Amino acid sequence: MCARLIPLLALALASCATAFEEPRNTVDLAHDGYTSARRPMSGMREVPLSGQGRYGDLAGCANADLPLSAPESIAFAASAALAMPPLSPGDMLRLSLPAGEAFEGTYIVAPDGTLTVPHLNPIRAAGFTIEVVEALVARMFVEEGMYRAGFLQLDLEIAQWAPVQVHVSGAVFQPGDLLLNDRNAELVQGSRVEAQGDVASGRTLVSALSSAAGLRPDADVRNVVLVRDGQRQIFDLSGAFTGQRMADPILATGDQVHVPSRGCFQEALARPSRITMPGIRVFMSNLTTPASSNSQAGINRDTASLPYGTRFLQALVAANCVGGTQATNADRWAVLISRNPITGESEVIARSIEDLVRRADRDAFNPIILPGDGIACYDSHVTNVRDVISAFSSVLTPAINLTILSGAAR
Repeated sequence: MCARLIPLLALALASCATAFEEPRNTVDLAHDGYTSARRPMSGMREVPLSGQGRYGDLAGCANADLPLSAPESIAFAASAALAMPPLSPGDMLRLSLPAGEAFEGTYIVAPDGTLTVPHLNPIRAAGFTIEVVEALVARMFVEEGMYRAGFLQLDLEIAQWAPVQVHVSGAVFQPGDLLLNDRNAELVQGSRVEAQGDVASGRTLVSALSSAAGLRPDADVRNVVLVRDGQRQIFDLSGAFTGQRMADPILATGDQVHVPSRGCFQEALARPSRITMPGIRVFMSNLTTPASSNSQAGINRDTASLPYGTRFLQALVAANCVGGTQATNADRWAVLISRNPITGESEVIARSIEDLVRRADRDAFNPIILPGDGIACYDSHVTNVRDVISAFSSVLTPAINLTILSGAAR
């Protein structure tokens, strides 16, 4: 019986000693991948970085590095007309009228977009600026004969900006319909409600992009499009990375924001900013053997948080995949499972962890981790052989003991 198991043991050990088989993709990652840093490492050892790796990613994008000497946004002056946005349903207005106590108070723009003031017909307010609505209310007071034009002193101002629904599309991580400036009424202090004016910090263009999980690294940050009532306006938001002044208009219900893609990976955008995410969530697996439960198998239960801009090698350190006994466990492999956000196709690459640590040209093959990426680590061949021997020993030992006891009994 033992003689029959020996060939099987030799065959199992031989299979464990074979080279790691790298995963295949339907696309050529060297030319069509989201970032050229995902291409295979073979044949590139100790090669100068010029024209390759991260520099190759920038080849198709002029000025993708967003230099600090970038000129001030031209769109800043052009956005003056959008400084005060049109009113939206739910906006709260405060009407002040000397000797008009019957009309003074706060009013809310109705869901149908109208504003109702006592003794006046409903006034269309949504879609118009506060100045236009103020002029309409004043004119109706005069037309109804309640006040004379020369003596009317009417003041209509914003008391509180309401939440608005906008649509964000293009090169952001989570496009779709968004609700901005949604405030918890219990957290709004009464003194702020009673104060004059309001700041719509949650209704800005920057807030919309942040709520859409931030710009992707392929975004055309200098040509962000805002569509309102069929009219388009372009905004340069590179100031979020360069420190230059930039326009940040307040949005209204129905606005559409589109971020074009430049079709190439820009490392300068893969870092925390006002219009990119501060951190990302990734999935990690570093198991020598299958765990008996999900809680035991997970790293921080099911995912791990990493700063945005973290590279593959740093993420492997966070997953405890780097290091260990050098003679037996250092020669490990890791797999990065990602998705090309432009094509929607999954991209899977494998890396020899030891090569990634030791090669001088590691940055050319050390991609930046994106939200939702998965990382899995495989044990070294020595560890695999050891575990196979241990598995066969657990089978052979009882058989050998039984053979010895049978011989002794004879």
